[in-house]
Amino acid sequence: MNIDSRVKLGIKIVLLVILLHSLISIFNLNAYLNLLLQYKNQIIIAVIIILSGLIIIDISSELFKKYAQKNVEKAGEYLTLNYIFKYFVYFCIILMLFSVVYQNVSSLVVSVGLIGAAITYALQKPILNFAGWLVILYTRTIKIGDRIYIKNVGIGDVFDFDTQHMYLSELNSETHDPTGKVLIVPNSYIFTSSIENLTRGTPYIWDTITIHFTYDSNVEKAENIVFESTNEVVGDLMKKLYEKWSKRKYLTSGYLSDKPIIRIGITRSSFYVKAIYLVNIYEKAEAKTKILKKILEKVNRENDVKFSYPHIKAVIESENNLKNT
Repeated sequence: MNIDSRVKLGIKIVLLVILLHSLISIFNLNAYLNLLLQYKNQIIIAVIIILSGLIIIDISSELFKKYAQKNVEKAGEYLTLNYIFKYFVYFCIILMLFSVVYQNVSSLVVSVGLIGAAITYALQKPILNFAGWLVILYTRTIKIGDRIYIKNVGIGDVFDFDTQHMYLSELNSETHDPTGKVLIVPNSYIFTSSIENLTRGTPYIWDTITIHFTYDSNVEKAENIVFESTNEVVGDLMKKLYEKWSKRKYLTSGYLSDKPIIRIGITRSSFYVKAIYLVNIYEKAEAKTKILKKILEKVNRENDVKFSYPHIKAVIESENNLKNT
């Protein structure tokens, strides 16, 4: 260190001492220090409570993460329990700090009541979000990993919760392909909006695929093409689910099928063949792509089966036919 730098450092130290002395003189910090010394026991206890609570939260978070990594199927439940335990510790810390600050129980109750009333009035929406979070945790209607649809918001996979929001990986509403966006939804939507949990109980849903054919196409061939293409993709899955679910008495009242269901309808310019089938919702887009690919391949092999598409058909009559009419 050269002489110039030492001189500069000395000047800075002198200025710092002068400024601190002036600050103490102006604000009378000695009085504040004496006040802090009077409550040093309470301060020490409060610091110990806060540090102990943070250490407990840190240890519990690591334990819950390890359990979640070992049990992937129940990872969402372990992460949810981690949230519950964390905020429970926070609540205990706040109560203990209040008990340290307020020795008089009656003054504590009055203070908490007044503070609670003011907070409730000023923070209505955050409190409603917190209430929604408690309802979600208690009822277990939505869990991490569920695929849900919220009216006027969108569809997505739930990957996180906190006291105010639920976080969804957004999906395309038609194909269920990821968009790369994150939907941040207030927890209060559990009270105010219609929410569909597409994976509640089972990830398997009924999906449909509709193919339109021209009127001059062979109806039986068109029907067979759609059925065979669908059955080749989801037939084995539907048989397994039928064998499994048909043994459960509470499901037998509902409609079950071990193969795709075919429906035929008519429009103004075509007839259509609709296939109704079971599929894992997480594999919905992939399964539909495979089915459509097989249908295209099979239709291209046939001469009397044609897809219907918007077009104009011109009918030309000869002059002889017009004279005869």
